[in-house]
Amino acid sequence: MTKKIFPGNWVTNLSSYQGQPVVAVPGRVYCHKVGYALVDSTGGTSFDVIIPSPDKRQDDKVRADITGLTVPAGAVVYSLGIRVADTRKEKDKGDATSGLVGTNTDTLKLASAVNTTAGGVISASALGTTAADLTVASTTIAPGSGRFSSGGATLSGALTLKVFVADSTGASAGSTLTSSVTGGSPIIAEVSYYMDDDVADVEDTFLPYLTES
Repeated sequence: MTKKIFPGNWVTNLSSYQGQPVVAVPGRVYCHKVGYALVDSTGGTSFDVIIPSPDKRQDDKVRADITGLTVPAGAVVYSLGIRVADTRKEKDKGDATSGLVGTNTDTLKLASAVNTTAGGVISASALGTTAADLTVASTTIAPGSGRFSSGGATLSGALTLKVFVADSTGASAGSTLTSSVTGGSPIIAEVSYYMDDDVADVEDTFLPYLTES
Protein backbone atom coordinates (compact mmCIF):
# COMPACT_ATOMS: atom_id res chain seq x y z
CA MET A 1 0.00 0.00 0.00
CA THR A 2 1.25 3.45 -0.85
CA LYS A 3 1.96 6.11 1.76
CA LYS A 4 -1.23 7.01 3.60
CA ILE A 5 -2.23 10.59 4.34
CA PHE A 6 -4.16 12.15 7.19
CA PRO A 7 -7.08 14.62 7.12
CA GLY A 8 -4.94 17.65 8.05
CA ASN A 9 -2.69 16.97 5.05
CA TRP A 10 -5.50 16.13 2.65
CA VAL A 11 -5.54 19.04 0.21
CA THR A 12 -6.25 17.35 -3.13
CA ASN A 13 -7.82 14.25 -4.68
CA LEU A 14 -6.42 10.94 -3.54
CA SER A 15 -4.05 9.43 -6.10
CA SER A 16 -5.94 6.68 -7.94
CA TYR A 17 -2.71 5.76 -9.71
CA GLN A 18 -0.93 5.04 -6.42
CA GLY A 19 -4.02 3.71 -4.67
CA GLN A 20 -3.46 6.35 -2.02
CA PRO A 21 -5.62 6.00 1.12
CA VAL A 22 -6.63 8.51 3.77
CA VAL A 23 -6.97 7.71 7.46
CA ALA A 24 -10.37 9.31 7.94
CA VAL A 25 -11.34 7.04 10.85
CA PRO A 26 -8.77 5.46 13.21
CA GLY A 27 -8.18 1.84 12.30
CA ARG A 28 -9.33 2.22 8.70
CA VAL A 29 -7.85 3.55 5.46
CA TYR A 30 -10.25 4.87 2.82
CA CYS A 31 -9.61 4.74 -0.94
CA HIS A 32 -11.32 6.48 -3.84
CA LYS A 33 -10.23 5.25 -7.26
CA VAL A 34 -11.25 7.08 -10.43
CA GLY A 35 -10.56 6.21 -14.06
CA TYR A 36 -12.17 6.27 -17.48
CA ALA A 37 -13.25 3.90 -20.21
CA LEU A 38 -12.84 5.20 -23.75
CA VAL A 39 -15.43 4.29 -26.38
CA ASP A 40 -14.07 4.84 -29.90
CA SER A 41 -15.42 4.41 -33.43
CA THR A 42 -14.78 0.65 -33.31
CA GLY A 43 -16.75 0.29 -30.10
CA GLY A 44 -17.64 -2.83 -28.19
CA THR A 45 -19.86 -4.24 -25.48
CA SER A 46 -17.33 -4.02 -22.64
CA PHE A 47 -14.57 -1.52 -21.94
CA ASP A 48 -11.58 -1.64 -19.60
CA VAL A 49 -11.22 1.22 -17.15
CA ILE A 50 -7.95 3.09 -17.46
CA ILE A 51 -6.32 4.82 -14.50
CA PRO A 52 -4.20 7.46 -16.22
CA SER A 53 -0.55 8.03 -15.48
CA PRO A 54 0.39 11.28 -13.70
CA ASP A 55 2.74 11.86 -16.67
CA LYS A 56 0.54 13.86 -19.01
CA ARG A 57 2.89 14.31 -21.98
CA GLN A 58 2.46 11.41 -24.39
CA ASP A 59 6.04 11.82 -25.65
CA ASP A 60 7.48 11.58 -22.13
CA LYS A 61 5.30 9.14 -20.21
CA VAL A 62 7.73 7.49 -17.82
CA ARG A 63 4.95 5.73 -15.94
CA ALA A 64 2.47 3.84 -18.11
CA ASP A 65 -1.28 4.07 -17.64
CA ILE A 66 -2.84 1.34 -15.50
CA THR A 67 -5.40 -0.72 -17.39
CA GLY A 68 -8.00 -2.16 -15.03
CA LEU A 69 -9.93 -0.76 -12.07
CA THR A 70 -9.22 -3.50 -9.53
CA VAL A 71 -10.57 -3.58 -5.99
CA PRO A 72 -8.50 -5.81 -3.65
CA ALA A 73 -9.76 -8.71 -1.59
CA GLY A 74 -10.77 -7.62 1.91
CA ALA A 75 -11.92 -4.19 0.75
CA VAL A 76 -15.25 -3.01 2.12
CA VAL A 77 -16.90 -1.40 -0.91
CA TYR A 78 -19.64 1.12 -0.18
CA SER A 79 -20.07 3.16 -3.38
CA LEU A 80 -19.81 2.78 -7.16
CA GLY A 81 -20.26 5.55 -9.70
CA ILE A 82 -20.39 5.97 -13.48
CA ARG A 83 -20.70 9.13 -15.58
CA VAL A 84 -21.22 9.67 -19.30
CA ALA A 85 -19.30 12.85 -20.01
CA ASP A 86 -20.41 15.83 -22.07
CA THR A 87 -18.01 15.87 -25.02
CA ARG A 88 -18.67 19.45 -26.15
CA LYS A 89 -15.46 21.50 -26.19
CA GLU A 90 -17.44 24.64 -25.37
CA LYS A 91 -19.99 23.73 -22.73
CA ASP A 92 -21.94 26.99 -23.10
CA LYS A 93 -22.78 26.35 -26.77
CA GLY A 94 -25.33 23.90 -28.13
CA ASP A 95 -26.91 20.96 -26.35
CA ALA A 96 -25.03 18.50 -24.17
CA THR A 97 -23.94 15.42 -26.09
CA SER A 98 -21.88 12.33 -25.41
CA GLY A 99 -21.23 11.29 -28.98
CA LEU A 100 -22.16 7.72 -28.05
CA VAL A 101 -24.10 5.68 -30.60
CA GLY A 102 -25.99 2.58 -29.55
CA THR A 103 -29.13 0.47 -29.78
CA ASN A 104 -32.25 1.87 -28.16
CA THR A 105 -33.16 0.41 -24.72
CA ASP A 106 -29.61 -0.87 -24.16
CA THR A 107 -28.14 0.18 -20.81
CA LEU A 108 -24.72 1.03 -19.42
CA LYS A 109 -23.22 0.05 -16.09
CA LEU A 110 -19.99 -0.24 -14.16
CA ALA A 111 -19.73 -3.79 -12.87
CA SER A 112 -17.56 -6.80 -12.18
CA ALA A 113 -19.56 -8.80 -14.77
CA VAL A 114 -22.31 -8.01 -17.24
CA ASN A 115 -24.69 -10.51 -15.62
CA THR A 116 -24.75 -8.87 -12.19
CA THR A 117 -28.23 -7.89 -11.07
CA ALA A 118 -29.74 -5.01 -13.06
CA GLY A 119 -30.78 -3.15 -9.92
CA GLY A 120 -27.25 -2.61 -8.65
CA VAL A 121 -25.25 -4.79 -6.28
CA ILE A 122 -22.47 -4.52 -3.72
CA SER A 123 -21.76 -7.96 -2.26
CA ALA A 124 -18.80 -10.14 -1.33
CA SER A 125 -18.55 -11.50 -4.87
CA ALA A 126 -20.20 -8.97 -7.21
CA LEU A 127 -20.26 -5.22 -7.83
CA GLY A 128 -22.46 -3.24 -10.19
CA THR A 129 -24.32 0.03 -10.66
CA THR A 130 -28.00 0.22 -11.58
CA ALA A 131 -28.23 -0.38 -15.33
CA ALA A 132 -31.36 1.74 -15.88
CA ASP A 133 -29.55 4.89 -14.73
CA LEU A 134 -27.99 5.22 -18.20
CA THR A 135 -30.13 4.04 -21.11
CA VAL A 136 -29.79 4.42 -24.88
CA ALA A 137 -32.61 6.57 -26.28
CA SER A 138 -32.79 8.04 -29.79
CA THR A 139 -29.66 5.94 -30.49
CA THR A 140 -27.50 7.75 -27.93
CA ILE A 141 -26.87 8.06 -24.20
CA ALA A 142 -27.28 11.59 -22.90
CA PRO A 143 -24.59 12.90 -20.53
CA GLY A 144 -25.52 11.84 -17.02
CA SER A 145 -24.48 9.68 -14.11
CA GLY A 146 -25.49 6.80 -11.91
CA ARG A 147 -24.44 5.78 -8.40
CA PHE A 148 -25.07 2.70 -6.32
CA SER A 149 -24.30 2.78 -2.60
CA SER A 150 -24.79 0.41 0.30
CA GLY A 151 -23.73 -0.13 3.87
CA GLY A 152 -20.71 -1.96 2.51
CA ALA A 153 -19.67 -5.52 1.72
CA THR A 154 -16.27 -7.14 2.25
CA LEU A 155 -14.88 -8.65 -0.95
CA SER A 156 -13.95 -12.30 -0.65
CA GLY A 157 -11.59 -11.91 -3.60
CA ALA A 158 -10.24 -9.15 -5.83
CA LEU A 159 -12.68 -7.84 -8.46
CA THR A 160 -11.92 -5.86 -11.61
CA LEU A 161 -14.57 -3.39 -12.71
CA LYS A 162 -15.42 -2.71 -16.36
CA VAL A 163 -17.98 -0.62 -18.20
CA PHE A 164 -20.53 -2.97 -19.76
CA VAL A 165 -23.23 -2.47 -22.36
CA ALA A 166 -26.25 -4.47 -21.20
CA ASP A 167 -29.59 -5.09 -22.87
CA SER A 168 -32.91 -3.72 -21.62
CA THR A 169 -32.98 -6.28 -18.79
CA GLY A 170 -29.72 -4.84 -17.47
CA ALA A 171 -28.31 -8.30 -16.80
CA SER A 172 -27.29 -9.62 -20.24
CA ALA A 173 -24.92 -8.32 -22.92
CA GLY A 174 -26.27 -5.63 -25.21
CA SER A 175 -25.27 -4.50 -28.69
CA THR A 176 -22.11 -2.71 -29.74
CA LEU A 177 -21.69 0.85 -28.48
CA THR A 178 -19.56 3.25 -30.55
CA SER A 179 -18.58 6.92 -30.54
CA SER A 180 -18.83 9.52 -33.28
CA VAL A 181 -16.41 11.84 -31.48
CA THR A 182 -12.84 12.23 -32.76
CA GLY A 183 -10.64 10.57 -30.15
CA GLY A 184 -13.58 8.80 -28.55
CA SER A 185 -16.05 9.41 -25.73
CA PRO A 186 -14.85 8.98 -22.13
CA ILE A 187 -16.98 7.27 -19.51
CA ILE A 188 -15.85 8.09 -15.97
CA ALA A 189 -15.83 5.30 -13.38
CA GLU A 190 -15.23 5.42 -9.65
CA VAL A 191 -15.23 3.11 -6.65
CA SER A 192 -15.00 3.95 -2.95
CA TYR A 193 -13.95 1.47 -0.28
CA TYR A 194 -12.08 1.09 2.98
CA MET A 195 -9.76 -1.49 4.49
CA ASP A 196 -8.32 -2.21 7.90
CA ASP A 197 -5.26 -0.10 8.63
CA ASP A 198 -1.93 -1.66 9.60
CA VAL A 199 -1.49 -2.39 13.29
CA ALA A 200 0.41 0.38 15.10
CA ASP A 201 4.21 0.11 15.07
CA VAL A 202 6.89 1.33 17.49
CA GLU A 203 6.93 4.69 15.69
CA ASP A 204 3.29 5.21 16.72
CA THR A 205 3.96 5.20 20.47
CA PHE A 206 6.54 6.34 23.02
CA LEU A 207 8.95 3.73 24.31
CA PRO A 208 10.99 4.42 27.46
CA TYR A 209 14.69 5.08 27.07
CA LEU A 210 16.87 2.29 28.32
CA THR A 211 19.42 3.35 30.91
CA GLU A 212 22.45 1.47 32.15
CA SER A 213 22.88 1.01 35.90
